[in-house]
Amino acid sequence: MSCLSTFPSLLAYFGTPWRYRSILRQFVRREVLARYRGSMLGVAWAFLTPMLMLAVYTFVFVGVFRASWPGAESGGGIAFALRLFAGLMVFNLFAEMLGRAPLLVLEQPNLVKKVVFPLELLPFISMGSALFHFVFSAGVLLVGVLVFDFGTASTMTWLLPLMVLPLLPLLLGLTWCLAALGVYVRDIAPMVGLGVSFLLFLSPVFYSVQTLPTRWQFWM
Repeated sequence: MSCLSTFPSLLAYFGTPWRYRSILRQFVRREVLARYRGSMLGVAWAFLTPMLMLAVYTFVFVGVFRASWPGAESGGGIAFALRLFAGLMVFNLFAEMLGRAPLLVLEQPNLVKKVVFPLELLPFISMGSALFHFVFSAGVLLVGVLVFDFGTASTMTWLLPLMVLPLLPLLLGLTWCLAALGVYVRDIAPMVGLGVSFLLFLSPVFYSVQTLPTRWQFWM
């Protein structure tokens, strides 16, 4: 019975963005603008950065390595660069939220001590900022796919939002846990940063899962 009675209260956390939607909008906007404050181009960097990164990936993998993604050999290095960019988009969403999670509460002492503020809203603010940059990157990816690749990658690009949706509740749960633990265990922050760096190379972002032994493909 205790588990059943707790379940509605857990679900209530997911209603937080709607209850505090005006606060959420203000804080997400403030966080995005704070990142580009003082720069001449401002928020335009949110579009320019992924566009330049895609150009760099294309140059390196097309012009230098002449790499090809397994199953997409016809596209050559361009297909490799697009798939790498798509993988990094999702990973950067994961890394940005989890990398900041242990410090979410510690970075907001005024909200904790001096005002009544719904602290459970902090992960949603972090997610809103991360999704803002994810959307710009997705736009760059879509343009790249439409220009260079009309094959399987095009279909996968349209399905990318549906692939990301199941990831968001997981990221919210992990962020809540890490934010709470980070208040009491200060070592959590460097540990998470190190773990995120490891996962960048352990997860199939820079390589295809098809290149791994069959017994590892399911887990990766």
